[in-house]
Amino acid sequence: MGEDIIIFEAFLEDGVKKARELVRENNVRIIISRGATGALIKKNVDIPVVSIEITDFDVFLAIYESSVKHDSIGFFGYDYKKGHFNFDLFSRILNKKISYFYYKTDLELKMLLEKARNQGITIAVGTGACILTEAVKLGMEGRLVLSNRSSVMQAINTAKNICSVLEKDAAQKELMKTLLDYSNEGIMALDEDKRIILFNPKAEKLLEIPGEEILSKKIQDVNSSNINRIFERGEPALQKIIEINKTKLLVNRANINVNSQKRGTVITFQEISKIQELEINIREELYKKGLTSSYSFEDILGSSRPLKEAIEMARKYSKTNSTVLIIGESGTGKELFANSIHAASPRANGPFVAVNCAALPESLLESELFGYEEGAFTGAKKGGKVGLFELAHGGSLFLDEIGEMPLGLQAQILRVIQEKKVMRLGGNKLIPVDVRIIAATNIDLKKRIQEGKFRSDLFYRLNILTLKIPPLRERPEDIIPLTKNFIEGFSNTYNKKVNSNLSKAVIEYLQSYNWPGNVRELKNLMEKCVILTEKQDLDINLIKNLITESDIFRDTPVKNKIFINISTFEDMENQIIEQMNRIFNGNKAMLAKELGISRTTLWKKLKKKQ
Repeated sequence: MGEDIIIFEAFLEDGVKKARELVRENNVRIIISRGATGALIKKNVDIPVVSIEITDFDVFLAIYESSVKHDSIGFFGYDYKKGHFNFDLFSRILNKKISYFYYKTDLELKMLLEKARNQGITIAVGTGACILTEAVKLGMEGRLVLSNRSSVMQAINTAKNICSVLEKDAAQKELMKTLLDYSNEGIMALDEDKRIILFNPKAEKLLEIPGEEILSKKIQDVNSSNINRIFERGEPALQKIIEINKTKLLVNRANINVNSQKRGTVITFQEISKIQELEINIREELYKKGLTSSYSFEDILGSSRPLKEAIEMARKYSKTNSTVLIIGESGTGKELFANSIHAASPRANGPFVAVNCAALPESLLESELFGYEEGAFTGAKKGGKVGLFELAHGGSLFLDEIGEMPLGLQAQILRVIQEKKVMRLGGNKLIPVDVRIIAATNIDLKKRIQEGKFRSDLFYRLNILTLKIPPLRERPEDIIPLTKNFIEGFSNTYNKKVNSNLSKAVIEYLQSYNWPGNVRELKNLMEKCVILTEKQDLDINLIKNLITESDIFRDTPVKNKIFINISTFEDMENQIIEQMNRIFNGNKAMLAKELGISRTTLWKKLKKKQ
């Protein structure tokens, strides 16, 4: 089977001893055994033990072979298999007397063998070599029950499947451990018996208590005022502020529910000072972009029909003040179009303010959009702060990834769009704003509405002018101009001389690839190529390796999906064959098998295509 399997011969207690040794040395992850030895090993080790099943046919075959020379046959087996085999049926088929004996210890086995010999039984059939050894000592013949090939192979396949599951489980545990260990939040979890089952390093630091002292203990048995203050009878709480060791913490408590029944409690807490630092950093990054558009329609590269149609429609939209909803996959250039629409609009001299609705927590996004008055909350800036709606007055506000905006904020955004007025947090007056909304999303908003995650009234307010940005795979003729532009730009950036004139092989490969990350992925790929290449001309193997490397981090590998343009049946068939031929690197046998056609049929189609 081509498997790396270590094989040992050892019986009963010796088998257990060897198994323990292997586990102790961490040499194996799974043990395969059978019979009494396997049963004993399973009781005495902490790793999975797969049994090679002994079937009725295996036992019957051994008894049948014994019946050629013997009329009185005894079967001896370890007690865990008691009642497993149909000896009455065997007796009727062979017309022989078959007695069966089950033992639990070595001493009991010897006593049963003596008893059988005294009853006139002349051969002992058994599942363990120890049975045969003891039978010979008493002058009896012995025959071992052998496992058939399929049982052994099935056990190996079962072990392989368990190995695979263990590997995935270990990876998930390591991922979870890493997330918990490096989290900036303290995390504590309790099961339904209020026993502490999780206490991460940050929690240890904030509450000044080692996790080893409290893990597995019930909360009522923990002598720590800090732990009790964080827990507070486990009642759910959201953003509650408490002070521990002169440090203010923001605490959240939530129930762990399974099938609508409480199964435990999880508590997260973090320093308020750290949240305030994060808020300042995010704001600084947000304002570094400035309040003017960075691009125009002239910056959009490409001459394909789908792109030209999108640009033409966007130009028409730019002349109006109506809300625009830009739809497109990640990396297609939605922000580029939003900038261009503003730059070509009557509001071009006004501010262009962009905010990513998915990048900020709900509380921070709310204060950024609407601003706040002095003293509105702890840490609020003296004199208050102007919100993005006010900053965008007379210009455009670009709400990127609008589909990820929390439901609570959606209602407030809808109100501002309808009333054209905004109220700061902690304020008591409405401030008129003249803002054009440009929103963008890479998800299906109608599906989000069905899931109850997006307001339908906000959708219809945003969806006045819809602009769909075509993905890169639908405009392959734009790939090469974009590639050349990126190569030239990055060559200047990194002071390298990389030829932007591409070989035929590189062009064909780039145009056949599906680009799930669209223009952003192409740009990132070219930057890597310029950095890593040691040659003047781009090497197709370098490009392939970098794309394969990036595919590892995708949920759906590109090689499992192809995209074709709608055309005649013959042309679409040619597109499928051409793309899959590249995926299988020209291996016609594998390609024919994947397509479900014979190699002769494939050869005819390829020849006709030429």
